[in-house]
Amino acid sequence: MNFLMYQGRDGRDGRQVRGGHDTRGGSSMRRVCGWAIPMLVVAAMAVVGAGPASAQARPGRYQDLLSLFSEWRAFQQPKTMRGAPDYSTVAMVAQQRALARWKTRLASLDTTGWSVPQQVDYHVVRAEMNGLDFDHRVLRPWANNPGFYVTVFADQSDQPAREGPFAAGAVEVWSYSFPLSAADAEKVDAGVRAIPELLQQARRNLVGNQRDIWVYGITSIRSQSADLLQLAARLTTSQATLRENVDRAKAATDAFATWLEARAPSKTG
Repeated sequence: MNFLMYQGRDGRDGRQVRGGHDTRGGSSMRRVCGWAIPMLVVAAMAVVGAGPASAQARPGRYQDLLSLFSEWRAFQQPKTMRGAPDYSTVAMVAQQRALARWKTRLASLDTTGWSVPQQVDYHVVRAEMNGLDFDHRVLRPWANNPGFYVTVFADQSDQPAREGPFAAGAVEVWSYSFPLSAADAEKVDAGVRAIPELLQQARRNLVGNQRDIWVYGITSIRSQSADLLQLAARLTTSQATLRENVDRAKAATDAFATWLEARAPSKTG
């Protein structure tokens, strides 16, 4: 497989990453699970001979796909509002409307003459676009799932890219060596600082009525609080600013959990 194959929709490689970030960075709404990749290859290889169905297809170079893919991953990332990723109704409606243009642009590439691995890459990109479309039309995790707003993870995922829908800005605590270096402390601090604003925004965004996912999301948020408490205990005395921001993030997480619990009885779906 080529450049595209082992990347989740959040921009992460299937390889392990260190230092709390990956080579491309970013995070998005729903990850491509590791087990889905082989299935995607099989499905794509079944149709590569046909190429993309488009009445306006034009001869394309594989480099055109790579360029489109790089731009697509940038498009996937949410805008930033007051230091936190923006999943507001306005932002999500704008992203959904723009998605059609990306699908049209991809469909305009004629893959005739491309190698099988290159055509599989084409269908991987197409699957990512369809996945984001599904997020907007069906899942809408930013509006339905409180657990979407968990961004601190103490344990490594058992998937090449963390499985499930999560907001951008993940702090993968497990990937750091402690005590934190100055550079790593800055990276952790950047993610932690965004939490209070993100969770405040979540109160406006979450309008779903699915009781089970709401209740399970409360458990996930409470787990983040515990992970932040453990993170604070691992910081050195010289990292006072980071410690203060971790404490603020924990307080915001606890307040958000309380807010969710107060509304759980009204969820009947």
